[in-house]
Amino acid sequence: MNIDIRDRICINRLCIYKLFLIKKRDKMSGNNLIVNNNGRKRRIATPLIALLIAVVISIAFASVFVYYPMAVTLQPVEEPIYFVESTNSNQNDLGGIGRVYTSNTISVSIGSNGTSLNITVHPTYQTAVYKSVAKIVNRDQKGYDVWINIRWTNISITASPLGSTFSTQDSQSNITICFVGSSRSTSGFPTPGYTVDVKCVSLQSTGLTKIGSLPAGGSWDIDLYVYIPEGAYDITSTTYTALIHLIYTPSGETPP
Repeated sequence: MNIDIRDRICINRLCIYKLFLIKKRDKMSGNNLIVNNNGRKRRIATPLIALLIAVVISIAFASVFVYYPMAVTLQPVEEPIYFVESTNSNQNDLGGIGRVYTSNTISVSIGSNGTSLNITVHPTYQTAVYKSVAKIVNRDQKGYDVWINIRWTNISITASPLGSTFSTQDSQSNITICFVGSSRSTSGFPTPGYTVDVKCVSLQSTGLTKIGSLPAGGSWDIDLYVYIPEGAYDITSTTYTALIHLIYTPSGETPP
């Protein structure tokens, strides 16, 4: 009987042969044999051969590295949303009387690309409305959802005890930034409330707030509403600041 050896797999010097009978089929036909170093043969089941083959393949690919090319490209564009000055930017504000007289202004400073804004105002006790201190403009051909995130604030002013003769006045301050489309109004006595057609957000606590959707070609005024209760202690010796991110996105997702 002639034996033709077609395939061989060796693991640690133990070889598996798949044997094909050329002239005669006998009881060994179709089976697999293991041939050890002494030349002795014994049968091995086909599933075991498959397992050994899988082990050999897994060992062969244990240290393979595959490289897929990628590229990241930045193509900066002009800012679609930007700040501009408005009707009351850098106009006269309250006070300025001191040993050397200086006239306070509603100070509005905008970055060279219109993507940063710094506002300083000089309110006194009771209610002050700063109308149209700046604008936010959308020059794109699509709308954007606009949010603000108050990152940090030290604005906390309380009168204790309340110094006003009107017992119905609130002892808590109210300082908000407001985004106005076309209308705003005040109502109430003795402390005027403030309402606008877009959104007002308190500057006295941190957090993320959605303002609304600024349409293509649209713009909003930025107002400040400031209520400081009469009797609040020593407001002129402190500077109050809120650090804010204005965020816009073409998607409907909440910003991180």
